[in-house]
Amino acid sequence: MKSRVFVGVLVYGLAVGLISAWWWQISDNIFLLNIPGELLGYEVYELSIATLGDPGSPQAHYTIPWILRIPQVFVPVSTLLWGIVGVAIQMAYNRFKE
Repeated sequence: MKSRVFVGVLVYGLAVGLISAWWWQISDNIFLLNIPGELLGYEVYELSIATLGDPGSPQAHYTIPWILRIPQVFVPVSTLLWGIVGVAIQMAYNRFKE
């Protein structure tokens, strides 16, 4: 299999995304193994309220789709972010191996 590194990092992204969504409900701290994914998740959440939702609403959280709300947003954002990192590492590995 030529894409083991990519698949491994992608699975890592999915796992830490799921753990981050669960961790957010039990702790006030961010999940340390997914700092970039959580920070980007918060940015996606704020951007989605500003563009898709109603930022002036007192219930702005509920004006955006469910998948873009905190903590659910951590799962797709972390998976995508770590997937991109995995692609970059896999491409570097393939070039080094040749």
